Amino acid sequence: MKIKFIILSLVFLFPFTIIGQTNSEISNVYIKRSEVLFHNLEMDRSLEIFNKALKYMDSVPNSRVAKLGALLHFEHEKFFEARSYAKWYFELEEDKETEDYQNMLETYVNIQEEIDKYIAEQKALELKRLREDKEAHRLDSLNKLWTDMSKAYTIKIDSIYKFNKHSLAVFSKDGQLGIMDDVGNVIDKPQNYNHFITYDGYVLMLDKQKNPEKIYAYNCNTKQGFLLPSVSTFNVKSTHYGKVMLPRGNGLMVTYPNNSKKAYVYNVKDKSFMETTDLNDFLKMLKKNDIIEKYKDEQVRINKQWLTLGSHLGAGVYELYGDDNRFGFLNTSDGKVLDANFYNYLGGFYNGNFELLEDGKQFWMDADGIKRETNKDENGMYSGTSRFVKHADGTYGILQNREGKDYLVFGDKALLNKVQFIEESSR
Repeated sequence: MKIKFIILSLVFLFPFTIIGQTNSEISNVYIKRSEVLFHNLEMDRSLEIFNKALKYMDSVPNSRVAKLGALLHFEHEKFFEARSYAKWYFELEEDKETEDYQNMLETYVNIQEEIDKYIAEQKALELKRLREDKEAHRLDSLNKLWTDMSKAYTIKIDSIYKFNKHSLAVFSKDGQLGIMDDVGNVIDKPQNYNHFITYDGYVLMLDKQKNPEKIYAYNCNTKQGFLLPSVSTFNVKSTHYGKVMLPRGNGLMVTYPNNSKKAYVYNVKDKSFMETTDLNDFLKMLKKNDIIEKYKDEQVRINKQWLTLGSHLGAGVYELYGDDNRFGFLNTSDGKVLDANFYNYLGGFYNGNFELLEDGKQFWMDADGIKRETNKDENGMYSGTSRFVKHADGTYGILQNREGKDYLVFGDKALLNKVQFIEESSR
């Protein structure tokens, strides 16, 4: 029975012994090849073969393998692996007096120096990363702080128009018009008007661009506005103001209402209709001076044609009406008649001229009928530093440059622009 047990044990152990010897022999072949390649300076191929040898080993078997592993990994700058193999070498090598042992000590020191250098570099990189993270967090905090603060400088309007010398401009919001100064203060709150004209320091807001029924006048000099008297109070038959001419620097504005043989001539500066002279005495004088042939009530005869005398537009120029429509304009100084077919509309007289419209084109005409294309607008040029910037969400912000720095402004408040705010906060 005992003999059978011994025989069975040998039967089972024999294959494992064969396999063990075979793996050891195979790994030894690969180690020899790796050493040859190492001495031939074929480092990549040598490491590849060395790793194949490891597959046939349960552990590092001797100092020879440990030495090769240390040197190969050192050459490939895998310093932590090289140090592990070097430590195995010192554990496995029994002869401490050989030249190889001394060389490995030198190599180990070199390996450790590289590891120390790597650790120092990693610490420096980590410190740099921490500093950068801290700086990024600080910048994020400042960015958020500025963004939160800047919300107080947001102006919620749809559009802003040109500023005049009074630092005032018309703005629109939700289909309504108002007046704003160049730091965002609403001077005249939005009202239900959707069109405006401005000239010589006045703004007229109309409820409709064509044939308006309501007009709001704003004086930029006094910063006061008011609703014009209803057109029906001027003429009970009129339902709208008709054509509206530009307001002039003396306050005169002229409109041409429907169903009326008089222009609506109003002084928005004085808030009064234009005064007329005693008509009878005036017509008597015109006849005496041969400006008209005859007169009766408000009618005058010129060139054998009876016409109705309309409103005085200034500089002695009056409207003339036929039976159904406007005939033209009479210059009572020289008797010259301007045909309405060519001189469609005249505005109020100021600073030596009238606004003249001919077939939709604008001109400027003096009292003698001489025309030119341009005129000085007393709205003037804006001289401030505000810049209205439209944001992506449709709102506006106001930028001003003060002593070389850009500020967001709103009313009497000011906030440095984001870049300079962060720079100032970083000092």
